[in-house]
Amino acid sequence: MLVPNRWIVCLLSAAAWCHQLHAQVTAAAGIAPVHVTENIQAIPRVPGVSTLLDGFNTGATYSGVHSSSVGWYSVVTPAISYTFSERFSADASTSIYINRLIENTDPATKATQPLVTDGADPGDTLIGFHASFYPGSLTDIITASLTAPTGNRSEGLGTGQVTYDFNNHTEKYYNKLGFLVDLGIGNSSGLFNDLVVKDYTSLGTLAHFQAGMVLWLPRRTYIEAVAYEQLPLGSQTVYRAVQRGEDVRGNDDGVGTNPTPLPPVAVTVSTASEDNGFTTFVGIPLVDHITLSGYYNRSLRQRLDTVSVGMTFVLRSKPSKRSLSMIDRALREAEASGH
Repeated sequence: MLVPNRWIVCLLSAAAWCHQLHAQVTAAAGIAPVHVTENIQAIPRVPGVSTLLDGFNTGATYSGVHSSSVGWYSVVTPAISYTFSERFSADASTSIYINRLIENTDPATKATQPLVTDGADPGDTLIGFHASFYPGSLTDIITASLTAPTGNRSEGLGTGQVTYDFNNHTEKYYNKLGFLVDLGIGNSSGLFNDLVVKDYTSLGTLAHFQAGMVLWLPRRTYIEAVAYEQLPLGSQTVYRAVQRGEDVRGNDDGVGTNPTPLPPVAVTVSTASEDNGFTTFVGIPLVDHITLSGYYNRSLRQRLDTVSVGMTFVLRSKPSKRSLSMIDRALREAEASGH
């Protein structure tokens, strides 16, 4: 009786494991890919770091970025993620900016050298908490985010204080084509559309909207295209890496004196942080742990173009296609035997 007992224990363990994986596996296998985009959207700069299984995962992305405002530079983004259950997860990430041009604040050399190269500086640390729900054929992800002020605001990498954001992300799939809608409100631009590397951060209440689609291709390759709007609700304080012609600079003390410009540069015009435009993102898994990705962003309001190409490594990768096929076939057979 020892051998049968061992088989019973193994079968029960396998059944429990398969039950836990059922929703995620069928999505990734192409039956109903409702969970796949959740993993991508959780930390946009580190695609794939959210895991199919419960528990901890970590990864990092190295990207080359070109912005029409500051030229070429590099960005390294490490991230960690913890999935508590099918519905709840949390993550944190920080981008480190390398060899990026910033405004020269030295009065002695500013006239001859308006921009200087910054060696390496971190941005604000982004922390997100996600809750996923599946009403009918929809996927709805509610995210509460905040930043820890680890970025230098004089270089446009942060606001110097804790900021927050609330976002509702909804997806609807028709086979391999999905439609996406995001609605949210917060008090910093650094938490909205954070896939795109910007040359500024803003502080002040704003609403944001985003809509688009994602198309899944063979071998988990995907193309995502969205249009977005970031709308300030009242006055904003904007911190830039470099000044622009529309900036109204100063630190108004409220008594009518002429302010002395000090870093960080404060833009007090309420429309200065308004932004809208289009973003196209492509993700190409090369092997189980490595993904090649890139995006192009056109900001209509800010009149900026940003292009990025990067390589991502994640510690815990998604199961291979062959493993998913075997698990999916076992799940189908189990479902069939139950009827």
